[in-house]
Amino acid sequence: MNTWVNPLVDGAVQCWGCPVFDRLFQVVSMAAAGVYRQFAFFCMIVFCVLFAFFALNAVWQNIKGGMPDPWYKKSVQPVIISSLFALTFLAMGVMLPRFVTTVTFEPVADIALTYTQSVVQMNTDTINEKVTYQPMPMSDAGFYRPQLRDTIILLMKTTITQFQAYIKLGIAVMDSAFTWRAILGVGALLKHIIIFFMGLYLVYGFFKLFVRFCFYFADIIVAMTFFAFFFPLSLVLFVFRGDGVPGWMKNLGKNVGVGQFKKVINAIVALAAGVLTYTVVMVIIAKFFTAHGGDVGELMHLITNGDVFAADLSDDNLAALTLMGCVVLVYVVNFITGLGGQVTKMVLDTFNVGVENKLSEELATNAENLTKVVVDTVKKVGKTIADGGEKADKK
Repeated sequence: MNTWVNPLVDGAVQCWGCPVFDRLFQVVSMAAAGVYRQFAFFCMIVFCVLFAFFALNAVWQNIKGGMPDPWYKKSVQPVIISSLFALTFLAMGVMLPRFVTTVTFEPVADIALTYTQSVVQMNTDTINEKVTYQPMPMSDAGFYRPQLRDTIILLMKTTITQFQAYIKLGIAVMDSAFTWRAILGVGALLKHIIIFFMGLYLVYGFFKLFVRFCFYFADIIVAMTFFAFFFPLSLVLFVFRGDGVPGWMKNLGKNVGVGQFKKVINAIVALAAGVLTYTVVMVIIAKFFTAHGGDVGELMHLITNGDVFAADLSDDNLAALTLMGCVVLVYVVNFITGLGGQVTKMVLDTFNVGVENKLSEELATNAENLTKVVVDTVKKVGKTIADGGEKADKK
């Protein structure tokens, strides 16, 4: 079955979201760079207004508190010094944010890519052979460098290769159910039928996850858009963070500046988290289909590279498995699949890193609901046509 189905999987399971992300990335990068100077000038005006409020508040607090001198060194002086740096950085134009993204977002994306490739034991050339999309030409004069775009797309493609592999594994499991052992009795036949549906569940489950993953570019592009357009404002608000600054100013700077920075980092991490999640499931399945004394790592290598066939799956465990044990196995696989996300969260929480994919999940859920509505509508139309447009008489 794998021989003639695998090419169909390779052709269908591609990076559907890559062209959309590529185009949006270029639009955001060039637009943010184009309006940067005008928005920076607006942010200077905002700074003057905020500084006036800050100075009046500092004077009022000084009069109310009866402190004649220390308030200047503790609050006003740090703000004045920070404002000189902020206004100087604003005058540098888009060169500054491009440098900031080069030394922050790009290393994070590179580390995430290196991690995912090491987990799946693949290199860039192999990934490009399996997922064929290539980024479009892009100018180097934007807010973000093309290198960041290329790395993020390659990170998405790396995870897509695993969906290809896991769907092929499901097909191999289905194929392994059609063996001569299935005709040895009713119990053996039922076991093989259950194994077949387990393989079918893997195909359906991972294809569904693949479709949801195609929407994962949404959170990262939104986070990068907010960061790019609000970078001048966050630079100005960063000035008002010390002692004596009103709380609403501090919170505004935190939400606009640091908050958007973290969202971009977390959205990039979300693209790599999928590999960790689904590898947990594959270890359990590979262990079950490995012969006694066999090398689980070798079978895992075949699975992650999409080179697994029914002949590679040992049926020793299947032969010794009872009918009830087979049912339990399907339940365990289903349970582990749902547990994978929690495992990923625990690992990421260890490094104080979150996964920013709320918008992506909402888009994927809406797409599923829309697909269901379309399918139901087609069924109703088909039934109406089959009935000749006549409704059955109700008694």
